[in-house]
Amino acid sequence: MIIVKATITAKPGDRDKIISISQDVIGPTCSELGCISYELFASTQDKDVLVMFEQWENREVLETHMQTEHFKAFGAAIKDMIAKELEISVYSAEKA
Repeated sequence: MIIVKATITAKPGDRDKIISISQDVIGPTCSELGCISYELFASTQDKDVLVMFEQWENREVLETHMQTEHFKAFGAAIKDMIAKELEISVYSAEKA
């Protein structure tokens, strides 16, 4: 399994806009072949920080996801609303 943690730091005042726009990528992504989970969480320590937590069956389905129109549209839609480059960590994991 592949786990992705993508940290999004919104510009002040843009957090709720990003949350709203994220619905356009979350729904279609959850229907993709190989998507185990795809969720957005809000930090309890910094109101401008959001974390996209993703689980994929394997790296190939993740790479396919990154080529979808809804994924590209989400990135384009939020690019002027983020305070800094996304922090992305990708992990390979096995169920215990």
